[in-house]
Amino acid sequence: MIPALMGGRKLSHSLDFDSTSAASALLRLGVQTIDMAGATTTLVTKQTSTSGEVQLKGQIINIDANLTGGGTSVQELRLPPEEDSEGLFLIMYNFGGEQITIKDDAGSTTVAVIDSVGASTGEFVLLWCDGTATSGDTEGDDGDSGWRGNVFPHDKA
Repeated sequence: MIPALMGGRKLSHSLDFDSTSAASALLRLGVQTIDMAGATTTLVTKQTSTSGEVQLKGQIINIDANLTGGGTSVQELRLPPEEDSEGLFLIMYNFGGEQITIKDDAGSTTVAVIDSVGASTGEFVLLWCDGTATSGDTEGDDGDSGWRGNVFPHDKA
């Protein structure tokens, strides 16, 4: 038994985060791999998901659009709603051979675009959310997403 819990005492911590936010469950840096299976995919912080949705289980995400049978080489990934994501940050690595356009939960504002050239070289993006939908995004369109993103190249020598 944990000594701090003996005698009816409870554990306490000095971490400053809003435990009522769904994103607070993602405090640890877990790694998750997502196969989009050639379809628009929406990331969610809630504990249930439906078709086309993937529950976030970590903040480091390896992602593959996994398009098959031809078609477009660009795939859309939607982020969780801003009101559920305040303070959340995600690191995504595109390890597939397709381009992934990352948008807000409504699918109306582009936050970032990550490319991949083959399975060994791709881009990654650092995303973070301020919890509001009142400010512009980093791609320069006129949208109003509370999500921000910086894209970085990944070069293997």
